[in-house]
Amino acid sequence: MAGRLSMLAIACGLVASPALAASLDPLLEGFDDACDYSDGLAALLQSSYAFARTEGDIAIPAGYETVFGQPTVAPVDEYLHIALPVNGGTWRGVPVQEIEIFITALESGFSSHAVIFPAGAAKQAEETFKARGDAAQTKLTAQDESDLGWQTGFSVVDGVPRYMCDLST
Repeated sequence: MAGRLSMLAIACGLVASPALAASLDPLLEGFDDACDYSDGLAALLQSSYAFARTEGDIAIPAGYETVFGQPTVAPVDEYLHIALPVNGGTWRGVPVQEIEIFITALESGFSSHAVIFPAGAAKQAEETFKARGDAAQTKLTAQDESDLGWQTGFSVVDGVPRYMCDLST
């Protein structure tokens, strides 16, 4: 009987405990190092372009199917804004709200990507990503041989903390 009660207590404890956050670290590996995209992130972004232009579906990387919510696409001026909501995901221990993508409606060299953090995590995100972003911008500028003005780093825009990579050509 004691064994059954112990098993019941363990089972109840597991049910009552909050779900663990999913780490996006493998997917975002390199993103804060001069915009070096992992294969999984590159595939996710490319498929989001096709989705936004109604040419295909978003390919969520294996293992992240429950982390990403339903994507949305909205026109903003001459761009398409794609939002990939993140459910319970973290990057370097910081909660992630969504992955944001801006592209043009027609295929071009313009694309901007950002990891959006909740406003309540702004201080934690800045502590984690500000110095990394500054170092990455220095490295990215050195790699920008065509002088296109590529940009990366951490910022807070309109109260929204983000880590951005803009490699538009």
